[in-house]
Amino acid sequence: MFSQDSTNTLIRALRENAPVGTGTEPHLLAVIADSAAHPGRLVRARLVHAAALAHGLDSGTAEQLACSVEYFHLASLLLDDLPCMDDAETRRGRPCAHRVHGEASTILAALAFINRAYALANLAFAPQAPAVRVSAHLCLDACLGTAGLVGGQALDLRFAEGAADARAVAVVAMRKTAALFWLSVVFPALLANPTAAELHELKALCLYWGLAYQAVDDLSDLLASSIETGKTTGRDRALQRPNLALALGVPAARRRLVRLAGQATATITRLENLHSRWDYLVRFHRSLFIGQVASLVDLSAARAA
Repeated sequence: MFSQDSTNTLIRALRENAPVGTGTEPHLLAVIADSAAHPGRLVRARLVHAAALAHGLDSGTAEQLACSVEYFHLASLLLDDLPCMDDAETRRGRPCAHRVHGEASTILAALAFINRAYALANLAFAPQAPAVRVSAHLCLDACLGTAGLVGGQALDLRFAEGAADARAVAVVAMRKTAALFWLSVVFPALLANPTAAELHELKALCLYWGLAYQAVDDLSDLLASSIETGKTTGRDRALQRPNLALALGVPAARRRLVRLAGQATATITRLENLHSRWDYLVRFHRSLFIGQVASLVDLSAARAA
């Protein structure tokens, strides 16, 4: 399910479903092609793909839904890296798109990915019951709009103007990173018509995963090099952006990360007890999430020593 074969399948699907066609302007085409060809670890796409298959979609539609969520994420990265945002130099071990192809083409590529993402999501949910389609549309709006990713990015940009404490850091992380996990977990889970109890646990899991992943990113920004992470590091301190390790200190941030991982594990256990259809989330948690947290905890302990 989270094998190299499934990853290769998604990389192919990202290229095949990319928002390009005959006559696409060359500079715009270059940004889209480069971005789709270097998709990173595909954590969110793999989650969506596994969920879609587990909840009854055929392989082609499952790939489209996974591409939809990944395109939303990819568009957010293209925009985050711009000079008016994080002014980053590298992403995924390569120069950022705006540094190679220009800011205007990068912004247009982000819009193209968002447009294609909505189209693919609508196609995937089209055969579902009207109530499910409505829930899916509301989920997209909650995750991506001013209550979610866009609003979180706005808070991120103005973070230095408010109280730069751990609570404020968590609010931004919930609106950005946790919202994207909600999109990756709850959105495809709507295909299964989850019970109220299941939906409660799914949302809790997204919160714990999102806060933990952001804590990993925050610690890496302080302790790891750009070569190790594949993207520009040290930007949170330089730009006065939200960072748990800056707000609490590295040891306390590391303890917070371990606690969040424990809360996620407890939530996974409750989901496992509710129904076996959430097995793919259990496998993801145990095979990928716990390992990444453990590696970062070890790294932060070694660097802080």
